[in-house]
Amino acid sequence: MTVPRDKRYRGHRLYGGVTLVELLISLLLGLLLSGGMAAAYLAAKRNAYYEEQMARMQENGRYALRLLSRELAMVGFYGGVLSPSQEVEAVAVGGDCSEGDWALEVGTPLDVISDYNGQAPPVSLYNTIFTCLDSAAIAPGSDLLVIKRTAAEASLLRGVPAETLTASDVQSWYLRLTSGAEPEWERLPPVDLRHASRAVPSLSYWEAISRILFIRAYSNEVGDGLPSLCMETLAGDAMTTRCLVEGVENLQFEFGVDSDGDGVPNTYTPTPTQAQMRSAVSAKIYLLLRSIGPLPGYRDSRTYHLGREVQPASGDAYLRRVVSTTVMLRNYKAPRS
Repeated sequence: MTVPRDKRYRGHRLYGGVTLVELLISLLLGLLLSGGMAAAYLAAKRNAYYEEQMARMQENGRYALRLLSRELAMVGFYGGVLSPSQEVEAVAVGGDCSEGDWALEVGTPLDVISDYNGQAPPVSLYNTIFTCLDSAAIAPGSDLLVIKRTAAEASLLRGVPAETLTASDVQSWYLRLTSGAEPEWERLPPVDLRHASRAVPSLSYWEAISRILFIRAYSNEVGDGLPSLCMETLAGDAMTTRCLVEGVENLQFEFGVDSDGDGVPNTYTPTPTQAQMRSAVSAKIYLLLRSIGPLPGYRDSRTYHLGREVQPASGDAYLRRVVSTTVMLRNYKAPRS
């Protein structure tokens, strides 16, 4: 039997595939769905990266502030010696940072270089020329902080070695305190302080600490573009460079000057004179932190205030934030002349 032509066509339409229009619509819906999923994934990934960078900046800032605060709180401490500038004589170390036995000279335990301008070598407020610093590596426009003191804990206290004392045989400098004698510097390996001959109730040793804290334009390799808080420090018998915190872009200080002798700061200044520094009783610390890596799609258009210092917008893709604190200089006893 012959099937009518119109019924054959209707049957073909009933059992055939999708039309071109239906296929295009399906593809479009699939693309929209896939694009939405990809956009949601990328947004979540970007937010996770943002939170990670912010958390790391916060932790780095907290650590850097704690480190700098401790240095300032302890500056000028020499094992409890009341008048170190009158009682402790400087001696030469093997690899000093300047002339005149600077590392173990106690007359100027606190010094600063304000808004370093790239001068080589750097010169401090007290006209100390720091020949050990690599001036090309120091970030310009930032402050350098100079700290001299002894450790907060004695390596040997009244003949008893500290629990944290190492058995190293690398010689280091210590302030030797003996009842009935003038304090003096002595170089010896830490392991010697464990010897029975040192177990004398009238004998104590305090390790010397002399360091310059600054912002270096790179972290591990020259040109890596990761600014870091570093220090030039007395280690053994010479100065050496150590980096402490990555992502610190600028460091600024303001010193609280006690002009009437009541122990309370009357004014704060970012550029103290020598007389003002001798009367400093506190310090404000400002840090500009930067994320380790750039944030895709972000442009930094903010202006940052580090006390009186203004950092203009960089226009790059890095996250930034400013952290600050105030520290009392409780152990700082500068000579008043």
